[in-house]
Amino acid sequence: MKMSVVLGIVHMGFGVLLGIFNHVHFQQRHRLVLELLPEMIFLLALFGYLVFLIFYKWVRFSAADSLVAPSILIHFIDMFLFTSNAENRPLYRGQV
Repeated sequence: MKMSVVLGIVHMGFGVLLGIFNHVHFQQRHRLVLELLPEMIFLLALFGYLVFLIFYKWVRFSAADSLVAPSILIHFIDMFLFTSNAENRPLYRGQV
């Protein structure tokens, strides 16, 4: 399931990067800064962090530790709600 999320985010990033060729071909270079750059910043800031969390959890926790491993979904929801969940321990030191 998590691998499909990673592949979907890579696919979205590739689609956004293909927009470079459209903007250059149709001489709409202003769209590179006003459209493409904010899309990539948003995509990498949110979903790039999600991909980082997925890979970190794969490396850090094994199948034997899966019962004590924190939930990425709860971390991501708490990040948007600006809350913390005492039952869900941090994935790494310094995580807020």
